[in-house]
Amino acid sequence: MMLNYVRNRQQSLIDLSTFGTRSLARPVVGFLALFLVLFALSQSALGAGRSSASDEDLIRLSEILGAVHHLREVCNAHEGQLWRMKMQELLKLEKPSGDVKEVMVAHFNRTYHQHRLAYPRCTGQARTDVTRFLDEGAALTDRLAAKTRG
Repeated sequence: MMLNYVRNRQQSLIDLSTFGTRSLARPVVGFLALFLVLFALSQSALGAGRSSASDEDLIRLSEILGAVHHLREVCNAHEGQLWRMKMQELLKLEKPSGDVKEVMVAHFNRTYHQHRLAYPRCTGQARTDVTRFLDEGAALTDRLAAKTRG
C-alpha cells in the first residue's frame, strides 16, 4: 500500500519538471520525490523519539531549503514560495521539539539571507550550488527515511 502511494506521488511529480530551468529539473524532481518519501515514512513513526544526529540532519536540511529557496528564485525558476512551503511541511510533519524547531527556522532564514547577499543575481556558481544543495538534500532525506524505517 505504501509503495503504491509513493509510486503514485512520484508519477505526479514528473509533471513538476516544467518548473525552473531544464538543467535543474531532474535534481528537483528527485529531491521532491525523496522529500515525499521522508514525509510518508515519518507519519508512521511520529511516536518514535529522534536522535541528536537526526536533529542535526533536519537542521542541515533546513539550511539547504533556505539556500535553495533564494537560489531558485534568483535563477528565475518561477516556483514562488515552493521551498518555504517545503520547510513548513517539514516542521509540520517532523514535529521537532521547541528548541530544535527554533534552530531549524533560524538556520533556514540565515542561509536564505546569506545567499541573497552572496547572489543578488543568477550566476553559473549559483546554478552549481543549487545542484549541489539538491543532491545533498536528497542524500539527507534518504538517510532520514532510512533511520525512520529502523
